[in-house]
Amino acid sequence: MNLRPLACLWFGLSISLAAPDDQAAVRVRFRALAFDDPIRGASYLDGEELRKVDIPNNAFTRQVSYAGGRTLRFVTIDHDTLNPQPLSPDMQAATQRLRRAQAMTLQASEEYAQIRKLLDNLGQQASEKPKGMTEGDRARNTALNERLRQLSDILLAAAKETEETNLQIMRLESSPKPAQPKKGAKAPRPQSTPTAECTFPKDGDYLLLFSSAGNGHQIMMLDDSEGAFPYGSFQFVNLTGKDVEIRLEGRKSSLRPNTRAVLRNPAPDHAYFLAEIHTRDADGFDLGHSLRGLQDPATRSLVFLLPLPDEAHAVRSRTIEDRRPAGPKDGK
Repeated sequence: MNLRPLACLWFGLSISLAAPDDQAAVRVRFRALAFDDPIRGASYLDGEELRKVDIPNNAFTRQVSYAGGRTLRFVTIDHDTLNPQPLSPDMQAATQRLRRAQAMTLQASEEYAQIRKLLDNLGQQASEKPKGMTEGDRARNTALNERLRQLSDILLAAAKETEETNLQIMRLESSPKPAQPKKGAKAPRPQSTPTAECTFPKDGDYLLLFSSAGNGHQIMMLDDSEGAFPYGSFQFVNLTGKDVEIRLEGRKSSLRPNTRAVLRNPAPDHAYFLAEIHTRDADGFDLGHSLRGLQDPATRSLVFLLPLPDEAHAVRSRTIEDRRPAGPKDGK
């Protein structure tokens, strides 16, 4: 892939139905992967210590344990990074779409937290009254709970929009880039990249994918709790910009653009299988790629499905294999 050097941005999505408090402490474990070029010397603040972690693009990092504020910030200084280039119209539109989804999430989360507090106060006041809730209290309680249901729907829709837009940005980043300056041209001055940050919604395990979005940085998280992406499974991420259908062993799985799906146990343990990736056009689906894999119960695979320029049906794939570490997490 002809990809621009990456600064610092990460992958993942999770949703909290209460406004996140940056001061609240969380205990998390995370592993990271660079979507395009490796990131060397990314640093994050852990208490009063600045810790560095090199993030490869062909494997996940070791598991990192973190306990502290919900928001974790990274910064890198890349002495090989060129000066920022203008964003393409598609990238501008995608980043604006992401900002709108993030703003919607923040606004709805804050309102959700305020209503929860009102309901708690209403319940406490009713318990202190000799006759409990009045008719007016009950009507107010019903209205507030109805608004909570509406906000839950808004938050779920915003979470879906955020994930799809993050994947769209990664697809745009994987597209061919303009030619680099010729040798002998004056090199731009090195620069420090902006800070990237992520707010963990709760304690738990996460996978983080760092990906460059033009001159900025986005952060996407994947839930890595028990069973979300188990060993022995394949997680397909559709970055082709087309509808695809994954066909293997008599099974079919459809993926819209900028979505993902986990396929569990596609074949008997230690057996090979052949997955066919079909892409849709006006006449239906046509074979775009064949992927041969090995069903290993101790390995899980993250498979990026990517477009091939100027070829209508063709798809290419990039697979990141992750072998289960020895020790207490063997049962994961």
